[in-house]
Amino acid sequence: MPTAPDRRKILAALDTWLAGPARLPVVRILEGKRPANEHPAFFMEVPRLIIGLAGRGTFLTMEAGQEVLFDLAPGQILFLAPCTWICPLPRSAYRSLGVVFRPDSTRLTIHARRAPTADGTIPSRYLAQWRTLATLGTKGNLLLQLLREPPAGRLGGRTFTLLSEVLLAELTTLVESAPEYERAPQTVLWQSVCDYLSEHWSDPKLSREGTARFFKRHPNHFSRFFHAHTQQNFRTYVNEIRLERSVHFLRDLRYNVTDVAGLCGFTDLQYFIRCFRQRFGITPGEYRQRRED
Repeated sequence: MPTAPDRRKILAALDTWLAGPARLPVVRILEGKRPANEHPAFFMEVPRLIIGLAGRGTFLTMEAGQEVLFDLAPGQILFLAPCTWICPLPRSAYRSLGVVFRPDSTRLTIHARRAPTADGTIPSRYLAQWRTLATLGTKGNLLLQLLREPPAGRLGGRTFTLLSEVLLAELTTLVESAPEYERAPQTVLWQSVCDYLSEHWSDPKLSREGTARFFKRHPNHFSRFFHAHTQQNFRTYVNEIRLERSVHFLRDLRYNVTDVAGLCGFTDLQYFIRCFRQRFGITPGEYRQRRED
């Protein structure tokens, strides 16, 4: 069976990385607190790698309770542990390879971003995307867990460089050998939309129009497409995602209810409380109180 073009592009990027020169230090994001700034930050529920391909990606994150700004150079790896935040702040255009490790699938994308526009929007698009229902299994889970551990005493930061090399070698073999995941074009688009929303639900600027524009669809056509798959309008569906995620943050006493509303993309506290009560039958404060009792 012929290999899909996007799969070939992703495999070529992985092969180029594996054949590259000495590795740059791996950047690890392990702290599950959102940077306090006005720019969109994205919550990563499952482990993820971001590999710089071209240009320099600039990111803001949290480390030891402090905001940290760093650049991701070509060839460098960024590892995001589950339940962490990342805030892209590109100063110039860059390309990256992203890998999302879900329990039931593996997704790889080549993503292009440009510097923010005057209104703060960061133009971006997928150059390639590929998904398989195969995973790296127990070996992959162990490697991802080791990336979250303290470095080995004698190796220091090289620990994570070596772990990353093994992980990406295993991943390259998976991309080479996994059966092609045959999907109808409409299914591919819908799964891409779901992936996009899973990454952007916390952005208060997330909108039907912006999402339609990202996927090069007219907003009215996108609305009909969206309703056909969900039987809901865009706002109702996104609010459902945000409310489900808000429960996670309400369990974290570092955040008050106002913080949780903001973390989940709600710009109006009273609207968040009203939606939460409609969905769960109690207010966010009552939910937290019951958890503490």
